Formats: sequence, structure tokens, C-alpha cells
Amino acid sequence: MIGIITTAYFSVKDREGIKTLKKYWWRNVVIQIVRFKNKSFIIATTGYGKANAAMAMTYLMEKYAEMQTVINIDLALSTNDKFDTASTVLGTKFIYRDADLTVFKDIKYGQIVHEPEAFTFNDEFVQEIRNFKLGVSDGIIGTADMLIYNSKQFKEMVDKYGQSIDVIDTEAGAIAQVAKKSSIGFLSLKIMYNNALSPWDNDPLHKFKMYETSNTLKYLVARLFNLLSSKYVIDFSKCNNDELEAIFELYEWEHDGWIAKFKANTAKLLSGIGPSLLLVDGKEKTSEALDIIEVMKPKFDEEGPSKVILGEDEWKHAPKKWLRKMLFLENYDINDDELLWNKSAKYDVKVKHFSSIEDVCKNISKAIADKCQDKSSYTYEGATVVNKNLLVTIDMPITFYISNNATHEFVEDKTFGTKLVSNEVIKHLNEMLKETDSPFAKIKIFAKIPALRNKRISMWIESKNKINSNINFGTWNKGFANKYTVVDIMRTDYDPIKVGSFKVTVRLKPE
Repeated sequence: MIGIITTAYFSVKDREGIKTLKKYWWRNVVIQIVRFKNKSFIIATTGYGKANAAMAMTYLMEKYAEMQTVINIDLALSTNDKFDTASTVLGTKFIYRDADLTVFKDIKYGQIVHEPEAFTFNDEFVQEIRNFKLGVSDGIIGTADMLIYNSKQFKEMVDKYGQSIDVIDTEAGAIAQVAKKSSIGFLSLKIMYNNALSPWDNDPLHKFKMYETSNTLKYLVARLFNLLSSKYVIDFSKCNNDELEAIFELYEWEHDGWIAKFKANTAKLLSGIGPSLLLVDGKEKTSEALDIIEVMKPKFDEEGPSKVILGEDEWKHAPKKWLRKMLFLENYDINDDELLWNKSAKYDVKVKHFSSIEDVCKNISKAIADKCQDKSSYTYEGATVVNKNLLVTIDMPITFYISNNATHEFVEDKTFGTKLVSNEVIKHLNEMLKETDSPFAKIKIFAKIPALRNKRISMWIESKNKINSNINFGTWNKGFANKYTVVDIMRTDYDPIKVGSFKVTVRLKPE
């Protein structure tokens, strides 16, 4: 069991694979026990301050003896320019910045009598979190029941403790002290809300910062749940950012399931040995390479708030990254009442961010063909890796609808509709890649296609080829094409003879 202590209250919604087993109050602490896949998590939301944190930690240890490790996840303030809003700091070293017992011999600022100068953790669990490569940076956390909010306080802290403190908070040090005394693993993940010396009152970016840090916390917890509940030994430490985004998204959609599509007896996912990942069995006798490429990731599609209303002054002071997010949300937010995943229709607004199915397939084909030029092999533990595989991920920016040619009725079933879209994609891919020689044992495309209310539906397309043969994604089903038409709006192939005269108007804001 893994414990999570935070001052930010968040609830976990039950869905497939996750269930809240118990939820109750203890003193001023909200306790939630959650089961996700094969792992149990206990979430304790405490009040602010060292006493509340230490009390909650002590209660969890005594109540849940099976708890092996505790993570403190919270918002905090940075003390330097290394960390900006929404930066996440991995804390493994903790001091008290309000402890002054230097009257005793050999006691330093921040140190408690009969305690070490700092509480430091660097066990296997810390390394495991580092190997997940969650976009965090190491930093030293200084804890006190007092926050810094002016230059005088900051100068006093620097005079006493030097420039070593990167983050200030009100809980982590106390939890660290209890954990150290109890031989329990501990680390802290702090998401930066602001710099300690930045103005808090009348800050025009206050809404931005709170929304950004809150969303970062949400994504961080979700990814931790996914990765900590995985049955595999995981090391993503050498993966690049594009590979990581693709991997994290695959975990969100299918958890461990996507890995078995490439190698059934996988026990370890290792990076930094040549390919994006090396899939190794438990006895380390067999391994397969997996290269991961992400196609056409829109640069404006960033994690962040789903909707923020800005005042005039806030617009003036908004950072460029926020302007980019907000312009995307305002200009390309599709009206849910007028666009269904299979009931799109023609529109006159020119939007560069949507493409025809054929153009999307061109980009996929080019990415695959370019990757197939690399005929090199990989090695692991001195032996050549026999098979290498390719995973292509793409969020398809397409608009379409599907119609029965005879009845002119729209296809409503998502599962069957996805097969029809897949068939349309396979037709183009096979034509575009028919002369491409593949060095990969398997090529699999993980695509997300538009769905109701701006959601996405996942679609897997798998190659049928073998190593050193022309790429083929299976036979195109002509029967589908005779009975149904996938109307690609960006390709302007709206045909009333085939699909009837019913038309749905799509309005993209602003008009």
C-alpha cells in the first residue's frame, strides 16, 4: 500500500479498474482508500502545518501497517528562478527553516537536537519515481509553519540557510522526520504555484496559476496511479518528451494492456539501450525492441485548463503559452450540439488544424517510411535483439460522418463505426506504403478519432507484414465501402446521392 498525504482535496472517480473502497473522516483528516488495478492507495487530506501533517502520518502508520511508502503531493512556493509556475520538484532532502537551536553545540540552522542536519531519502522507491521521468526536477524543501511573502523574510532565510532551499512549504519536513524515524520510504512532489517573492494580492495571473497547478497535480496523480500499479519494472529515464507523452497516454487508455500487443511475457520496460524501449522477459533471456514515434502532435494541444474566462487585464498580462492555450480553446471549441463523432458536415470556416483522412494517412505513411530507412539492429546484454517493433501514435485531427448508402441512415454504433474508419485508413496506408520495405516484426498504429463532446475513441491498426517484406495493414474490405460511406469533410466528398440530403451545420467559434 502506498500513502499519499496532501493538503489539496481531490476525489478519485470510480471507473473501469479503479474503485474507492472506503472514505471517512478522522479528526480533521479526510481518508480515502482506493484500489487501482493491483495496487492500493490511501489518500489523506490534512490541514495545513507541521502538526497536522505529522499527526496524519502517525495515524496512517499505526492504522495501516501494510503501508510501505508515503508520497507528499502538494502545491508550494519556489525560492529561486529555477522553478516556474507548474514546475514540479522532487524533494528527497528536507530541513526545518524555522528551527534555530544553534545555542546548542554543533547544531546548525534547520537542525533539531539529536536529529540529522537534514532528512534525506534515496532508496529504491525514489529511484523508481525518477525512472518514471514525470517531468520533475530535484530540489531541497524547507518546511515551516510560516510562509515567506516579503524580501525581509527572504533575506533572513538566506542569511541563515544560504541559497540551498529551493522550495518552501508547511508540511513535508514534519512528514519526513516521522518517516525517517519509522523506516518508511518517503518523497515529496511539490508543484510550484508561485515564487515566494512574487506578489500574491492583486496578481492578474492568480486564476491562471491556480488552474495550472491544480491541473498539473491532477495529471501527476493520474500518472502515478498508472505507473505505480503497473506489473512491469519500468525505466523511462532515457525517453524523450515525445516518447513519454505517447507512453503516458497509452497507460491512460489501456494501462499495461498495450505492452502485451508486442511481447506477451514482458517483465521490464527499459529505455536508453538504443530503441525507445526494450521489452525484456523476467529471466532476461529474450528481448524485443520497440521504437515509438508520435505523428502530428498539435503544438497547441497542451495540458491545462479546459475552460478559463479571462478579464481584459488578465489578457494583457497572460504569458504567451496561456494565450496559445486560450486561443485554441476559444477558436476551435466545437459545439457539442451540432457535431457528433459521425454526424459532421461541411463548413466554410478555414481551420488549418483539421485535415482530411487522406492527408493524415500521408503523414503516418511518411513517418513509417522514414523510420523504415533505419535497418540497424539493437543489442542487449551482448546479444542481438532478434525483433524490433514500431509503435506509431497519432491524434487524428479529422472531421467526418458515416452513412448507410441504401438507407441514408447514420452509423451510430461506435465499435462498428471505428471499424469503418479503420478500413478507410487501411485503404490509404496500403496504397501509400506498398513499396516500402519494413525492418520491423510488427507495426502498430494507435490512433484517436473524434467522438461525441470533443472526446476521442481509440483505434488500433496492425500490420500483417513480416521482417524485410513490403508493409501491408491487411486486406481492404470492399464490402464495407459498398454498403457505407465515410464522408471526409475536409476532402469535400459530400455526395447527397450516396449519403442523402441531411446536413448538419458545424460552427467553429468565433464565426
